[in-house]
Amino acid sequence: MNTRAKHTLFVITCAATLWCANADTATAEVVQCGVGHAQTMPFRSSTHFTAVLIMHSGDDYGKNTHLCLAEYTLQITRPDGSLMQPFTFGDSDGKWDRPLLFRIDGFSQGGSHVFVFISEGAYPGSIETLEYEMNSGKEVNDIFLDRKFTKGLSRGCAANLLIFGISRNGRVVLGTDAKGECSDPKFWELSPNKIDGPAGGRVLPENPKRLSSLSGVKRLEAGAL
Repeated sequence: MNTRAKHTLFVITCAATLWCANADTATAEVVQCGVGHAQTMPFRSSTHFTAVLIMHSGDDYGKNTHLCLAEYTLQITRPDGSLMQPFTFGDSDGKWDRPLLFRIDGFSQGGSHVFVFISEGAYPGSIETLEYEMNSGKEVNDIFLDRKFTKGLSRGCAANLLIFGISRNGRVVLGTDAKGECSDPKFWELSPNKIDGPAGGRVLPENPKRLSSLSGVKRLEAGAL
């Protein structure tokens, strides 16, 4: 069973291109926990910020567990080519060889915010989304959805989940694409998670608000490689 505290991320399927430090997994679409390092290709926003999402996994060195720990870092390069301080935001502890999928889904209109989608485990998996402001180098929203959410979707639709954009309320909109085995697109507005206990305590899963359409939603910029 995976354990998670604040700022932890999870994944299901990935449309992003990954490359791995381990040559044996360089062409894999699904990276398994324990592979070592892997990262997305760099994506560039319309304002010329470049984002790369890096994953590191390995032994958690727990005294009685020795589970596989996965950790995520967002590396931003400014338009002038200088590097911002790396932002390490996600860790999950669980079974070795579990699937780890992560990607950059795009940028806000105007190119100052980057949006990260991560899912972990076989269907039904858990999901987390991150919205990060690149000018200030600060997290805007980090939202966790547990397996109860994806269990309510078909396997095909769960595999097509992605961040579509931002709602009128300024909140992340998650949805499914009508393609492949998913014929019924759905959309949800995500609210920030509540925390059980003091800061850094247990994250309570969010219950997304179902949207009838993408009306009023500002779609993400795809970015460029």
